Amino acid sequence: MHIIVFAAGSLRSGSGVQEALASADLVIAADKGAQTALDYGLTPCVIIGDFDSLTLPEPELRARGCELVRVAEEKDETDTELALQLALEHGATRITLLGGWGGERMEHALGNIMLLASITSVPVRLVDGPSVCWVVHGPARTQVHGTSNDLLSLFPLVGDVTGLTTTNLQYALRDGCLRFGSPRGISNVLTHDLAEVEVGSGVLLLVHTRRSELQE
Repeated sequence: MHIIVFAAGSLRSGSGVQEALASADLVIAADKGAQTALDYGLTPCVIIGDFDSLTLPEPELRARGCELVRVAEEKDETDTELALQLALEHGATRITLLGGWGGERMEHALGNIMLLASITSVPVRLVDGPSVCWVVHGPARTQVHGTSNDLLSLFPLVGDVTGLTTTNLQYALRDGCLRFGSPRGISNVLTHDLAEVEVGSGVLLLVHTRRSELQE
């Protein structure tokens, strides 16, 4: 089951966003993310949060069939984290997070990257505009479906990433290592429409950007 979670940040449209919307089985919104979902023509099954930023009238949302789950304002988890947990409880086999990067609060964007790293039971991808990012925990491999000349950036999280081997990237790695804190893996380039990244050990963040959708 593919579940889309709308966070409260702004969302740039793009082919990745449209592909996710077209394959959604269920929609969950975190607080103000409900407005973004409705703007894209989707009605959230559940809206969860402390509702500190949600401006839509609750009776109107209930009339649309939304279940409202109100949580305390002072809590350990963010609204987005609770929405992701709810997606797992609803049987998600993959999750797309929309509205998790843009917005005025940089700390929320960084926090959402940490959430990507914390969920290991199902694949989770954060999509915004021309870019999609996800996390791989080694040992594992992942494929990048795009177009030749697209950009792919690799960032170690937590610590170093070792045993790193790439296929169909301009700057190849063979059993290589990316050191935590170094941006060495930024802005690699796909040489074919399909690339592959193999991780021996460590936690790797991948950011795939469709160059054709960049406004350069």
